[in-house]
Amino acid sequence: MKNYKIQNKFNQLVLSTFFFLLATCQITFAKTPDEIIEGELGSKLETKLTPFIEKIMKDHDAVGLSIGVTKDNEIIYAKGFGFESIKTKKKASINTIYHMASVSKPLVATALVKLQEQGKLDLDDPIVNYLPYFKLADKNSSKITIKQILTHTSGMPRNIGSDEWENPSYSDDSLEKYVRGIKDAKMRFPPGSEFSYSNAGFDVLGDVIAKASGMTFEAYMQKYVLDASGMKESTYLKPNYLPKNWAAPHVLRLTTELWDYYPYNRKHAPSSALHSNVVDMCKWGIINLNGGKFKNRKVLKKSSHELLLKPHFDTPWKEKIGLSWFLQSYEGKKTILHTGEDTGFETQFIMYPEENVSIVVMANRNVSRTARIANAAAEAMFDLKIKDYKISGRFPFGKEMQKNGIESAKKLWQKLKEDKSGKYVVNEWQINIVGHSLIEAKRYKEAKQVFQFNIEEYPKSPNVYDSYGDALLAEGDKVNAIKYFKKALEIDPKFPDPKPKLEKLNALDK
Repeated sequence: MKNYKIQNKFNQLVLSTFFFLLATCQITFAKTPDEIIEGELGSKLETKLTPFIEKIMKDHDAVGLSIGVTKDNEIIYAKGFGFESIKTKKKASINTIYHMASVSKPLVATALVKLQEQGKLDLDDPIVNYLPYFKLADKNSSKITIKQILTHTSGMPRNIGSDEWENPSYSDDSLEKYVRGIKDAKMRFPPGSEFSYSNAGFDVLGDVIAKASGMTFEAYMQKYVLDASGMKESTYLKPNYLPKNWAAPHVLRLTTELWDYYPYNRKHAPSSALHSNVVDMCKWGIINLNGGKFKNRKVLKKSSHELLLKPHFDTPWKEKIGLSWFLQSYEGKKTILHTGEDTGFETQFIMYPEENVSIVVMANRNVSRTARIANAAAEAMFDLKIKDYKISGRFPFGKEMQKNGIESAKKLWQKLKEDKSGKYVVNEWQINIVGHSLIEAKRYKEAKQVFQFNIEEYPKSPNVYDSYGDALLAEGDKVNAIKYFKKALEIDPKFPDPKPKLEKLNALDK
């Protein structure tokens, strides 16, 4: 791959249109419409990282992936791999728009800090100051503050209600309707006392942004965060069709399939609906590595931006969280990061503040190993050995079952167990994931075949019987589902998964 540079006036003229689109962030780097390889570091990533990405994508049957890396205010490496859709076979590029999932949250945090900077709210205010109709099935819910939701210490459940991707809402009042509809949800703990990740909390914050600003959530995000950062191709809105250059969602069942739906619903826009490409996300990285501003672009005052990255709470794994940002380390280097995953998409965004580096990876299928790829990018940049990886046994197992049926897949699984290379992860959980993915696709016969094999392989595990019961229940066979749930409890009376199911079926032994 060549190291693209502008060498004459003719090239400058040909690329002038593309330059104009990116000039809003005042970042200078060599460019092509499809990829960026700039300087010594860019060449190093092209040499070391590109073949690694191609191999890991092949090993995991990935569809499409785009990656961007910045160093010292420049994009030094940006490429697309694979396809936007297995149906169209259109190649993914640095212009491909992806659903960013939970990487949406740090931008929401930025908007709330901006509103505080504008004097329109205070992060320590209770939510009810702005949403008087907000309440949960706990009197303590009136004490939940904006900051507690931003640090995932509010006590709100992870999710409230279903995602409803199959029947999305598009109206301006979607967020308010959502907030009004969660009043029966129970809190997990008193506000501010513990850490527990909550998507629902961020959807509530979206309504706070709307009411405090007097604008729709999406309009405020566009004006004061996205446009202010020069992210002109990014949005929190999605029309009821898939626009040009947007990656299609894919799911892994036995093999990779195009998903019939899309993970979008306006009532969940704050927690997951940012849509962006690697160029825009690289601008976001540069803005944040420069304290909320870069040249003529300014999102926040320095003092406001520092609030985002200041440690506010220690997580259970003894690392810290800022305002939505996770403050961790990798290979002895400080990191500021957020990850994202929804049905059909997987994303990673990591900054190394002391090295002035940002890395974004986005893929249009779950299980695309975006975290390993992001870490490999850092390893290549910092002259560390790129770590190897293992492959879930579900990949060869699923392919074999799709092609030749369950009996052939069982034989292959035994070969994987006997493999001495250590290349594959072979355990009950890998089979379990396959079975549950088939339940989601309503392919109950195949799901039961997979779970039955898991019972044969791991007969002393309560989980395998519980999962078989899940397939039976999804199929509508309540009588036999109850038998398998009870079998799971016979093996391990403390196993928690079957109990709420049996209670719901009025079959829990007293």
